[in-house]
Amino acid sequence: MKKYFYFGVLFLSLIGQACEEDVNSELDTQKKVDDKAIRDYLAEKNISAEKLESGVYIRPLVENPQGTQVQVGHVVSILYSMKLILGDYPIETYNDTLNPVKFSYTENSLIPVGLNVEIGQMKKGEKFRFFIPSHQAFLDYENISYFGAYSNFVMDVEVVDLKTEQQEYEAELDAVQHFVQDNYPNAESYANGLYVVSTKPGNGRIPNSNGRIRFHFTRKYLDGTVIETTEGGNPIDVFFSERRLVQGLEQGIKQMTEGEHAILIMPSALAFGKSLQVIPQKLRQDLVRRGELEPEVAPYSPVLYEVELLAAY
Repeated sequence: MKKYFYFGVLFLSLIGQACEEDVNSELDTQKKVDDKAIRDYLAEKNISAEKLESGVYIRPLVENPQGTQVQVGHVVSILYSMKLILGDYPIETYNDTLNPVKFSYTENSLIPVGLNVEIGQMKKGEKFRFFIPSHQAFLDYENISYFGAYSNFVMDVEVVDLKTEQQEYEAELDAVQHFVQDNYPNAESYANGLYVVSTKPGNGRIPNSNGRIRFHFTRKYLDGTVIETTEGGNPIDVFFSERRLVQGLEQGIKQMTEGEHAILIMPSALAFGKSLQVIPQKLRQDLVRRGELEPEVAPYSPVLYEVELLAAY
């Protein structure tokens, strides 16, 4: 079962009723501490910013009155920089215009929560500065490599593109097709966007749709970055009926025979879809390791599987 962990005010849903009053009291206290830290920072830097109901402060840097407003259901593409208010310490900057960070503008689709809530203030082509309090960010979560508990953040965010889900899907299909043409021109294609390349033939049984399989896999982004692998460890042993495999992986394996090696390439719609976006992105692996986030794959990411089918029962 997938487990999604959301920070900030949403952590209240994880708390039992018995301690809700104490939690609310602690949260109210933290809100005041956060707000004072942000106001002190703004005063020290002589910055004018608007406080929103969420507790997030915003300051437009570049406005585009004619741009399309961010709306629920949009696939939002952004560039950003992020730093700690305390000491102006830089955390992460992402400015790859060819591969912007993407997320679905829906409830609970992005960490920090405060940015998820308030990016709806923006239009395509605009750049805003967000001052995000800890209760709308990571609250008591800490990572010694990047920031401590109850940290407040400054984020410069530029909305570089907005797409509908259908437009994003079509763009991914096009990207996958070009990738396959450039790298695996002999791949077998399927109508839903899956491509299968047999790299070593098998000579055993064909998987049964209601049966069980055992296999090794390596999952990668299309740029070759390895996300996860079972090589050097235990293979996956699963019944198709358990529905543990993403659609593209299950469909691809059903085309294989025992002993076969194959490469499966698929758009995110056949893999992990919109998932949850995490900023800074370098926290994603840590949250997965802690069991607080699934999947490890970033939103709207086409993926490639290298599969060895060991057995079909």
